[in-house]
Amino acid sequence: MTHSSKTLKVAALVALGLLAGRSDAATFATFDAQQFRANGFAYNDFNEFSAIDATGASILLDIANDLDGVNGIFGGMGSDISADFNAATTQLEVTLTVDPLNAATDFRVVLVDNDGVGIGEEYQFFVDLTGVTPGQPVTLTQSLSNPGPVFRQAAFNQIDGDMSQNYGLRQVQIQSAFGATNRLKIALDSVKLVDPGDPLLIEFNAASYQAQPQRFTFGTFAETGAVDVTGPNILINADAAAASGPNGGFGFNGLNVDFDAADYQIEVVAKLLPGNTATGFNLLLGDNDGNDSGPGLGSEDYIFEVNTSEFSTTGFTTFTLPLGSGSESSIVRTFAFNNDGDGLQNFDLSQMQIQSLDAGTGVLAIEIERFSIVERSASLPGDANGDGAVNLLDLDILGANFGAASGATVSQGDFNADGAVNLLDLDILGANFGTGGATAVPEPAALAVALGSLVAVAAGRRPRR
Repeated sequence: MTHSSKTLKVAALVALGLLAGRSDAATFATFDAQQFRANGFAYNDFNEFSAIDATGASILLDIANDLDGVNGIFGGMGSDISADFNAATTQLEVTLTVDPLNAATDFRVVLVDNDGVGIGEEYQFFVDLTGVTPGQPVTLTQSLSNPGPVFRQAAFNQIDGDMSQNYGLRQVQIQSAFGATNRLKIALDSVKLVDPGDPLLIEFNAASYQAQPQRFTFGTFAETGAVDVTGPNILINADAAAASGPNGGFGFNGLNVDFDAADYQIEVVAKLLPGNTATGFNLLLGDNDGNDSGPGLGSEDYIFEVNTSEFSTTGFTTFTLPLGSGSESSIVRTFAFNNDGDGLQNFDLSQMQIQSLDAGTGVLAIEIERFSIVERSASLPGDANGDGAVNLLDLDILGANFGAASGATVSQGDFNADGAVNLLDLDILGANFGTGGATAVPEPAALAVALGSLVAVAAGRRPRR
């Protein structure tokens, strides 16, 4: 999906009211202590001993000395983080606490825009500390486009890009001001890129794969000619009987994307090629749950099996699968981790992969336009599980959450977006019951019994006066 088409899609959805009722903004990238420990770097005066402490929940910065004798107290730290978002609607959120000993009036957040292999520029955003009360946590928010960056230049070791903030994010950095003389002492909780309205969270396609600094290919997919990403789409022609064995995959890591799985779904747009004999393939999403220091604090990979029968050789078909714990076909510990995560799809997304089946046979021959994580459409009132139909499955979800008084989401049965699940939502579900999808619609009498049972249950849950 191009950035212009993304913008048009967002505008259309907003105009039609199809994004109403979402409780969580899309967080495309997060730089924090966990990300720095896993994938971080530091340079110039940030390399001073004890200048950075990222062993806890926050990154503690104390930059006070000009080590190299040039450019003042200047340096930086950061991490490679990949994300795709629309700068016109995305905002920068910096959560920090200023130390009472801090003397710096500002610092910079740097976003590196990936415009291709070896091509890209960095945009610097000014973070003003002059009005921040020391010792008190605060979240500073600003648009990426208004007022926008204070400085732009070619990224380190990169050729200057197209001079447009059409991210492809490659990297996030924190920098002291060039030529600074004052001590920078803060506790940085996180730097986030957040968009309240963009339905597309992240996309794996030919262009985004080529642009990733941490992409990889292994097994069957590493055979010569098995994967072609030189054109507009991903062409896969992977033989399970190849010398590299029956299994394989390709993808990219280095991600740090937070989202509520219950509000998102997988979308795959693809068509089969004539030589396909494989019955399916796997999609993999990595979830990092901590610093790998013990059980539940490691990382796991959620694997979703897609049957090739979902696609045809005559044209592209869109396959969708709502996310949420239980939608996966299997869960495995992430490669190189010692500990599993918490076993829940509460994503801090670390990687995306396309794989052959675990016991793959035959040839997977398929052309994939995109593998995306997209916010579920709220265009069908009463559809709690995002499967495109309003049926007894949605009634079960509403019933399980009936009586929730605050913070409820569409995926829990809050169809009127008032934060509660109650009889008003039941009215919406009842009015739309049987719409969408190919699910058989029960007789009116059967529906009346089901709704009546829920009303009776609801009445029994009401507090006594």
